[in-house]
Amino acid sequence: MSSAHEVSRVAAVVGTGPDIGQGCATALIQAGTHIACLDRDPASAKATVDHVVALGGSASAHVVDVMKRESVRKVLTQLVDSYSRLDALVNVVGGSSWSLSRETSDDEWNLAFDLNLHQQRIVAQEAISIMNSGAIVAIASVSGLTASTRHGAYGAAKAGLISLVKTLAVENARHGIRVNAVAPGAIATASRAADAQLVAAIPMKRRGDPTEVGSAAAFLASDAASYITGQVLVVDGGASVKHSLQEL
Repeated sequence: MSSAHEVSRVAAVVGTGPDIGQGCATALIQAGTHIACLDRDPASAKATVDHVVALGGSASAHVVDVMKRESVRKVLTQLVDSYSRLDALVNVVGGSSWSLSRETSDDEWNLAFDLNLHQQRIVAQEAISIMNSGAIVAIASVSGLTASTRHGAYGAAKAGLISLVKTLAVENARHGIRVNAVAPGAIATASRAADAQLVAAIPMKRRGDPTEVGSAAAFLASDAASYITGQVLVVDGGASVKHSLQEL
């Protein structure tokens, strides 16, 4: 871990699992940037720290429960106390289950909103309260932009997240804080097996790599996107803009 005087930028990644979370942390590596890896699982956070350090980056692991405001506030405050800054935050946390909307139980619905919307609100509020300027990037989903069969609760929560991102962007632009979202499509992760039919429907004929989502998030978190706020960057190989009846 770098000492405070060696750090010119601090970026926090919330939800540092081996797929998109680690992809975002990897993409944020650059000289002078310290990457704080926040996860409820200490082993997951440490694994991503080890990955970042192995690539020449600076990183630290922090345990956080994103469902508890006090936990989020404590960790973010510790970061600012240690480094006197928080320049960027990327929130990857989310999750879903598969069921038709008419069959989705109240518990499934509530969990989808807790994981994909409510905790994003908590983390964003706490980050904004201590950031003097900078960028927040929420990982949304194309399911929040289009109909998603058997993914209704997840899609509704992600749509709410996208609306929240736009509102936070407008409210905080005057304070120098930009808020954007990345909406991944089909991404190759350990938890999702390859689906030939799905891949065939994607114009680019492949699933995305977690690092490609990370690159999009890193761009929105960087000064290269200094005049971009309230936007949703879709990373789906063109799937969401293809007419469903069109054969390619």
